[in-house]
Amino acid sequence: MNILKKVLVVLGMLFVSGVPVFAQNHTVSTEFSVTVPQYMNIKPVTSPVLTANITNRTGNLHMPLSTRFRVVTNASQTKTLYLQANTTTEGGYETAMFERGGQVYVAFANMSKIPTSSALANCKYGSAPKDSPGVVAYPITYISGAQHKYIGSKSKYEVYVNNGTTDITVNIGSNVLRDTFAGNDPRGFYQAVLSLTEADI
Repeated sequence: MNILKKVLVVLGMLFVSGVPVFAQNHTVSTEFSVTVPQYMNIKPVTSPVLTANITNRTGNLHMPLSTRFRVVTNASQTKTLYLQANTTTEGGYETAMFERGGQVYVAFANMSKIPTSSALANCKYGSAPKDSPGVVAYPITYISGAQHKYIGSKSKYEVYVNNGTTDITVNIGSNVLRDTFAGNDPRGFYQAVLSLTEADI
């Protein structure tokens, strides 16, 4: 009997020690999140100052003017940008884009002898060439790369861009608006500034 008790005790001990002990796995996680804001970047691809020479007799340019803007955005919906032109007169920095007869033009002002505000206004409204000294105008012949619409009440284009990268090319034709060029336009450097903005300013 003693031997049997001893065997049972030993077996009992072996049985107890043979029970597997399962470790409990605890998983703890921390959630990280970031917010990516709406992003818009607009930059000129070509030089911001583009020049062309005017022929003496006609007022036409030797070659058209062209520029390109690159727009990068992560917007999920179509964004509206604004293409506008400005030039300098004695009255300050003024809108230089206008429409006449269904054609949109950009007015260029002489930077050596700054024209008056009325000269710019006369250029836009079709007065005689003698009434707009120091201001000449050229047509916007095409805008490519994005849908667009000229808004006459704002004297600018709305340009519609989608998510990703968009290259927008603007071409100004070489044929002068006839009633804006005359012998009383002083020689020198004429300038207009074309800009593409996110804000409707």
